Order: sequence, then C-alpha cells, then structure tokens
Amino acid sequence: MAAPRHSTNLRAETRRILALAWPVMLTSLNWTILHVTDVIVVGLVGVHEVAALGASRSLTFIAIVTGLAWLSGVLVHTARADGAGDLPRTGQVLREGLVLGLLLGLVVGGVMFVFADAMLAGIGVAPALVEPAGRVVRVMAFTYPPQLMIVAASFFLEGVSRPRRVAVVNLSILPFNAVLAWAMSGGHLGLPAMGAVGAATATAVASGLGAVGMIAAALTLPRAKERGVRRIDLAAWQGVPAGIATLAVFGIVPAVASGLELAGFSILIALSTQFGDDVAHAFQIVFSVHNVTFGVALGLGSACGVRVGNAVGEGNPTAGIARALIATGLSMLALGMCGIVLIVGRGPIVAAFPADIATHGTALAMLPVWAPFILFDGAQVVLVYALRSLGDQVVAGVNSIVAYFIVTGGAGWWMVHAGLGPMALVYASGLGMVTAALLHGVRFWIVSRRLRH
Repeated sequence: MAAPRHSTNLRAETRRILALAWPVMLTSLNWTILHVTDVIVVGLVGVHEVAALGASRSLTFIAIVTGLAWLSGVLVHTARADGAGDLPRTGQVLREGLVLGLLLGLVVGGVMFVFADAMLAGIGVAPALVEPAGRVVRVMAFTYPPQLMIVAASFFLEGVSRPRRVAVVNLSILPFNAVLAWAMSGGHLGLPAMGAVGAATATAVASGLGAVGMIAAALTLPRAKERGVRRIDLAAWQGVPAGIATLAVFGIVPAVASGLELAGFSILIALSTQFGDDVAHAFQIVFSVHNVTFGVALGLGSACGVRVGNAVGEGNPTAGIARALIATGLSMLALGMCGIVLIVGRGPIVAAFPADIATHGTALAMLPVWAPFILFDGAQVVLVYALRSLGDQVVAGVNSIVAYFIVTGGAGWWMVHAGLGPMALVYASGLGMVTAALLHGVRFWIVSRRLRH
C-alpha cells in the first residue's frame, strides 16, 4: 500500500505546486511583456533609442531585482505563518513588508536619480549612450517606491496561497502600459515623441496604478479580518519597526546577491554597447526572450518557496525537501521544452522585434547557442527559493554571487577583451547558469542531509 500512497502524494503535491505556480508565471510574464513591449515600441522610433533603453536597464534592472530580493522575507515569513495557522501574523508581515518596500523604493530611487550618469559611465556604457540612458534612469527612479510596494503585497498574497489575485492586478495594467508606452515613445494620440524616456514615463504611471490595485487585492482577502490586514490601530503598528528590521536583515544577503547577479548580466549589456547599436539591440532581444523563460522558472520557484515555507511553519521541514525536488523537476522539464521551442522557432521569435537586418542576424546567431542553458537556469531559480525558505539564504546568496557576478561578469569581460566577439556575451551568460545550478544543487543536497539526520 506504501507505493500507491506515495504516488498519490506525489500527484497531489505536483498539482498544488502547479496551482501556485501558473499565476506567478503569468505575473512574471506580465512584467516581461512590459519590458518587451518597451523594446518593440521604442524600436519603432529608432535603433539608438533602443540602445539607450538597453543601457539604462544595466542599472534599472539591478535596482528593481535588488529591491525584490530584499523583500523576499515577506514571502518566506508569510508562508511559514500561514503553514502554522497563525493568520494574524500574516497580516503583520504585510504591514511590515509594505513599509519596508516604500522605504527601500525611496532610497533606491533617490540614488538612481542623483547618480545615474556616473553609474552608467562606471559600468562601461558607451560614452555616446551615457546621457540618453541617464535620462531614462532618472524617470525610472520614480517607479521604485510603487513597484517595491507592489512586490511586498505580491509576496504576501503568494505566501497565503493567493497568487491569482497578483496575476489579475498585473495583467490588468498590461494593456494600459502598452498603449501609453507606444503613444509616449512615438508621439501618438496627441502626445509628444519622447522615445525611450516616453516608455519609462509610461512604466512610472502604470506602476502607481498597480500599487493601488495590489494593496487593494491584499486588503480584500476573504479572511481579511482574521488576518488583521485592515487594522490601523496603534497596537497593530507598534511592532512594525522591529518587524521591518527582521525582514531587512533576512533580505540583506539575497539583495546583495541578486544585485550582483544582475550586475553580472548588466556588465554583459554594457559590453554589448561596445560592439555598436546593432549588437546592443540584438542582445536586448535575446535578453528579453530570456526574461520570458525566466518567468516560467520564477513561477515554479515561488510555488516551491511557499510550499517549503509551509512545511517549516508546520514543524516538518523535511517535507519541504520532496516538495523542492518536485518543483525542480517541473522547472527543468518546462525550461527544456522552452529551449526546444526557441531553437526551432527562433526565426519568427526574432522577427517579432522590429529591427534592421544586421540586428536580426546577430540575434538569430545568439539565440540557439544560448537556449540550451536555460535548463540550468530553471533548476537554480527553484533551488534558491527552497534554500531561502529553509533559512539558508546566506549561502544561497554567496553561490549566486560566485556564479553570476564573478563567473558571468568576469568571463564576459575577459572573453570580449580576448577578441571572441559578440558571442562571448552568450557564452558568459550560459557559463553562469551552469555554475549556479551546480552550486545550489550541492548546497541543497548538504542541507537535505542535515535535515534528514
């Protein structure tokens, strides 16, 4: 009877993970489509504007991903409290997360606004692109407070197993942002043609609306009263400062790791500008496609983090091991299928991005070489979420720094200067993904052994 019961549990857990994962995949896809839409509509204006947009993202992506990782404790602590049946604690985590998100957004946005040009020049962006990219960064600085509050509310909703609400809010913003970005970048609907700055302005407006919608989604949960999410009394807020400190300390290493991880890719983006606008645009196309597949892995990673966090809250962390392995297997399967699609359908995929022949040719050469590596990317994302929920976020962060900042960034810089050409960007990216999967896999094995013994 043991085998059938094990099979039933496996199927049930797989269904639970998939049910939690697909709304997050849609949410991640929404964010990706927002960025891809910007590339497409700005590409209609001109290749130099896309190059400026791409250069700006060498900073803006680092900032938002760093903030997102710094708030990762919201998901972990919410999932643990929900697993333990402590509903009031989940509401307290929401309050703490929203305030922390606002504070982080103000600090990050302020730094980006003041030091945009200096930081772009410092990471190696081509001199001709520093000033136009700096204008984009300064507009994007205003998006960080609302975006990080969106992240905090989203992590809360995912932690209480309500990811569909997150997807609904984010998907509702998508059409508005797309139309506004098209109008403000190209000068349509009576608006001035602002190029990449126009697309950034559209993102800022959409982010403000999204923050209102996401917080409303959290405050209107079916068991909102039991969770205390609407409490405004002094007693509910007295413990917020201490809670913010706890969340901030938890998120420090993931934030630094994620920032440096993206910095590794940002080094590649900056290096791509040294090959000219066509290569910079082509790499943006490949990077945009990467973000689509990464969203699939991120959905399964979030589901894994919730289920492993639930296991910890239930007082049975060893149950989280099996849940993490199921999620890892699902992620590798899904990303493997995505890789096949990208290789077989690379022509139509690349053609969907408006560009000249030289840009399309470079992107077509890069995509099939890069695609097989996303299998490893899928595994490492899920394992990172599992390790965080098991309280091992420090070592997971160090592993990510080694894989993406040192290996990806370092290898990219070395190979470009060694004369390997634009394909060096792809090789360096893939090498980092493989390294991350191996390091996180070994660490998860070590943690699993400790829990079982």
